[in-house]
Amino acid sequence: MEKNVVLKLQRLMDARQLVIAGLLVGITVFLGLSGYGFIPLFTINATILHVPTIIGAIVAGPKVGCMVGFFFGLFSFIQSFRSPAIMLQFAQQYNVLYGFLICIVPRVTIGFIAWWIYKHIPGRILIRATVTSVLTTLLHTGLFLSFFYMLVGAPFATHQGMSLDAFRMMLEGVAVTNGLPEAALAGVIVAPIVIALTHAHIIQ
Repeated sequence: MEKNVVLKLQRLMDARQLVIAGLLVGITVFLGLSGYGFIPLFTINATILHVPTIIGAIVAGPKVGCMVGFFFGLFSFIQSFRSPAIMLQFAQQYNVLYGFLICIVPRVTIGFIAWWIYKHIPGRILIRATVTSVLTTLLHTGLFLSFFYMLVGAPFATHQGMSLDAFRMMLEGVAVTNGLPEAALAGVIVAPIVIALTHAHIIQ
């Protein structure tokens, strides 16, 4: 069984891509379990758990980006069963499949989006990597909140005793207060790493 999985992965990606994907998945899990993936900023904890997904997409292409994003989402899904995050806990209790989709789809999507943006932006590596990481992070926040709103927004609003419009406005506030700091952090972190990997001839 394990051998078949390895063979399928080898057909999908070459050895270099598999190594990069494995390292970045490991870093994602480490950041999540250790708490280093959450950085306190004023009144919020900004997350950088999506950063390895962005780096994987830029460094090794969309296949690696999507794979790292999938395992990031899977880790988030598993963690949500014991997470204090009210929204994800509610999604799991309401419909496990919805909870799975909310965790997985946005994370896999940004693995492709990051590669596409980086590929189509002209200019120096610093500018391309910074713009890619900032835009991808904002899209990640938007996709995650949009999926939650579409799939379980109405029942969650009812459960919290608020109108759907009030809940939508609350999500818009979260998108601003969390999304912007996380985008800024991603821009600061990703660009130097991509530049270093380029000089090391690791970029695809």
